[in-house]
Amino acid sequence: MHHIRLRVVASAALAALLYGQSPALAQIAPSLGAAQSFAVLAGSTITNTGSSVITGDLGLSPGNSVTGFPPGTVSGTTHVANATALAAQSAVTTAYNDLAGQVCGTDLTGQDLGGLTLTSGVYCFTTTAQLTGNLTLNPAGNANAVFIFKIGTALTTAAASSVTITAPGSACNVFWQVGSSATLGAGTTFRGNILALSSITGVTAASVQGRTLARNGAVTLDTNAVDASLCAAAPPASIPPTLAKVFSPDSINEGGGSTLTITLTNPNATVATLSAAFTDTLPSGVVIAATPNASTTCTGTGAVSATAGGSTVTLPATRSIPVGSCTVTVNVSAAVAGTYVNTLAAGALQTSHGNNAAPAADTLTVIPTAPGPPTILKAFSPTISTQGEVSTLRITLSNPNATVASLSAAFTDTLPSGVVIAATPNASTTCTGTGAVSAIAGGSTVTLPATRTIPAGSCSVTVSVSAAIAGTYVNTIAINALQTSNGNNAAPASATLTAIPPVPTLPEWALIALIALLGMIGVLAMRRRAI
Repeated sequence: MHHIRLRVVASAALAALLYGQSPALAQIAPSLGAAQSFAVLAGSTITNTGSSVITGDLGLSPGNSVTGFPPGTVSGTTHVANATALAAQSAVTTAYNDLAGQVCGTDLTGQDLGGLTLTSGVYCFTTTAQLTGNLTLNPAGNANAVFIFKIGTALTTAAASSVTITAPGSACNVFWQVGSSATLGAGTTFRGNILALSSITGVTAASVQGRTLARNGAVTLDTNAVDASLCAAAPPASIPPTLAKVFSPDSINEGGGSTLTITLTNPNATVATLSAAFTDTLPSGVVIAATPNASTTCTGTGAVSATAGGSTVTLPATRSIPVGSCTVTVNVSAAVAGTYVNTLAAGALQTSHGNNAAPAADTLTVIPTAPGPPTILKAFSPTISTQGEVSTLRITLSNPNATVASLSAAFTDTLPSGVVIAATPNASTTCTGTGAVSAIAGGSTVTLPATRTIPAGSCSVTVSVSAAIAGTYVNTIAINALQTSNGNNAAPASATLTAIPPVPTLPEWALIALIALLGMIGVLAMRRRAI
């Protein structure tokens, strides 16, 4: 137990050392609404010393004391204790609460932001946050990448610190939610929108590309530059999402299966939340397959609803469409030959950015199936396993006929020498009829009794197997091994299982040495930071 614990600790420490900060979770930029045009907004007072330059509007509410302009200049409009400033404060409160409620992706508590390079995400500090030096924000090629910093108490930057954003990122999409007050050190070059519960102070020559928005306290300036011009424009009008759908394959035999994929595209810079559940109703004659495999890549929570044999697939209203697109997929089937058109009407997809303006349709063609013999496929999963580890052998029996294929004799697969039924066989089948699959632990055969039948379409037999000795094992089912009322299999079926030796583990002394080395590296890093 002791050496296992050492191995876990060493692995975690080594992973952190090699790969750095874990990625943050998805994030959503809040709307600033009526505060969109403001570069500076405060609750109690605004005080300026020196030639500060404010590019954008300046506002104060509910306080009424603004001093130091001139010598400071404001390119926009100054709103003091009026309805416009009050509306802006209300919008800031809404945005502040939105940011505070977003799920933390990465906890940076206790770390200095200086020297870090971060990708888009939600980053959290339970108490204070400190920036000493340069923080780099990397949008990874996404012009709409959003960076959110949730700070429990104060935000402080050291003199001459900076925040840089690599192309094509924008300061407009960087948000600093500060639980108390923010102080920007002398000469700091800052990027993003600061939303502070209390006050914001700019020490001499600090500059902000973005906004300084204080809810309750003061904004204090000293020869600072605050430029909101890049972000002051009203957000673009929402563009309704679009729908597309496709069957793959789009032509199947009677009783065969196809995968229906519905693509939901959101061309906006923010996510589109569903206003109502989104449902696609299949045309009469097409049903959800016996194994629906319903799934979605859309964000949010809640499972896709699709019941085997049913006619609808539903994406719950708790899901949303990210910037770009997402999909809903489900397996379907049709028992009778024909041409089936699946259509989604205009307005079927209802979202916060509007509803789809155009319908979406695709056609599934089902062709008659002439009677024919069954076929066999087989596969190991995984195909490569360590000696003694369990792999699942799946034998798929396909019946291309519209009627069931009754077994004329028991169907048996004999494993290759060296491969045996696992200690827990987990033998099962989806084939219709009665009678259990026979597979004895340590044995070499798995048998489907003659009392089972193959439905129109396919069914499977599964069993857990293992190989104790490293090697490559080919499992083959011969021609005519499967005997049914619709004929026998005309082709053999094979699958290969490769067993490999276990990966050696480091001895305990090496793990202890590795932990000691990592500890020394940490101590050196702390000393260097202290210097």
